[in-house]
Amino acid sequence: MKKVILFVIDSLHPVVLGRIISEGKAPALCFLAKHGTYYERVVSTFPTMTPVATSSMITGTGPDRHGVPGFIWYNEEIRKLVDYGATWQSVLKIGPKNVILNLLSKLNTEHLALETPTLYERLEAAGFSTGNVNLFMHRAAHPFRAKLPFLISLATGFQIREKEIFGPSHLTLGQLVHLPFSGRLSAYPRGAFSRFGFNDVFSGAVARQLVREGNLPDFTVIYFPDNDKNSHHYGPLRTGPSIERADQQIASILDEFSSWENALEETVMIVTGDHAQSTVGLGKDYLIDLDRGLKSFKRLRSTEEAIEDQHEIAICPNERMAFIYILQRHHEILPRVVDILGKDARNAQIAWKIAENRYSVMQGGTEKQLFFSRDGLVHDVYGQSWSYDGDLSVVNAHVTEDRTIKFGKFPDAFSRLISALEARGGSRVVVSAGSGYEYFAEGAPIHPGGGSHGSLEEEDSTVPMIVTGRPFVLENPRIVDLYPLILDHFEIGKH
Repeated sequence: MKKVILFVIDSLHPVVLGRIISEGKAPALCFLAKHGTYYERVVSTFPTMTPVATSSMITGTGPDRHGVPGFIWYNEEIRKLVDYGATWQSVLKIGPKNVILNLLSKLNTEHLALETPTLYERLEAAGFSTGNVNLFMHRAAHPFRAKLPFLISLATGFQIREKEIFGPSHLTLGQLVHLPFSGRLSAYPRGAFSRFGFNDVFSGAVARQLVREGNLPDFTVIYFPDNDKNSHHYGPLRTGPSIERADQQIASILDEFSSWENALEETVMIVTGDHAQSTVGLGKDYLIDLDRGLKSFKRLRSTEEAIEDQHEIAICPNERMAFIYILQRHHEILPRVVDILGKDARNAQIAWKIAENRYSVMQGGTEKQLFFSRDGLVHDVYGQSWSYDGDLSVVNAHVTEDRTIKFGKFPDAFSRLISALEARGGSRVVVSAGSGYEYFAEGAPIHPGGGSHGSLEEEDSTVPMIVTGRPFVLENPRIVDLYPLILDHFEIGKH
């Protein structure tokens, strides 16, 4: 049975990938596309943030089931905000120790739902070996000792020097967890200026070593993070050079086989992204200031624990979307929050849960509103059925003569909104920005004139996918389809 390698290029934009392939600037990706199936439009999760999307990849579920709502979110169990380190200012405010523990340990052991098995867990339970290179979603049963570099230990006041974590049979997390290096140490760029090994070249070097030494697991995820940073800085449509550099790493891995053709005889190779990005406008008008807009409410701060009768809301910005959690007096405060947000035309969607299996979404700056529920007389291309009442233009949808609901600018809108609204406990309002806009609040990274993501909009939400080495047919692909697709390859039943 062929082994499977899943390459994940962060913030992979379909337009840019298509362009550089057509221009012959990505020979490895061009080779894989030519010998496999190339999907231009694969729908990601909502919010389109890396922890959410990669959790969906390895569990085959949305955040309502896998339990990771965003990059910044409110944890009702501990009554505190969770932040995986969105900005260096938030890291300093929350404390490096807390951020590191969230990323290294709690993300996989506490935040990722235990009742939702990962691909690593399913495959290893069936007797297959699995591997992970630099992706932080890695839950499995094998123990590893993460050793923090001196500068990271220093930042924590030496409160954490080593940490036991669990992962697949092979796990690499930059300098923190890795197999013994082979060859020139300069091939594994490390240190603070190389993000302690969390970079494309390091990921490529480890993957090459696994192939060269005959230690490639049956299933391996290889994560290339650099394109995300470049997309934020330069804008998503100017990421050709960083995608080309990721292509060079994939080419070097293919070179470890006797030929590129032989690589496809031995392995199934899948290339995709977690989400894409869209361009943010320059100027203050393109920043939606939630701190200012919701200043009339008593807000939970990043260092605080929610206290009854003291904190009314928690604002959790996730770039081009945000959660506003309602911490008390739900029936009084939620309508007031919705009313404020509804007056701003920069908010493309404002959504909230009304009752069990009943949800509402409205469009900012207008009086357009839509109610929807699961199960009904209309269906979508994914086999989900819906009922609705109101203005479908709020989610840019229409219903055909055969009762199929078609979503345009906001793909799979109903399912993705519900998943965000039902992720873990707590009452909340979910808000998604219009084209060119981004949310500003305490702890939020901003990218004026650059790229951003998070929203329900198509440009943030769709990524390309290349599947080579085995024929797969996905008529309306979503990134959650990777999970059953890979299990099917290894002949493991869905349940």
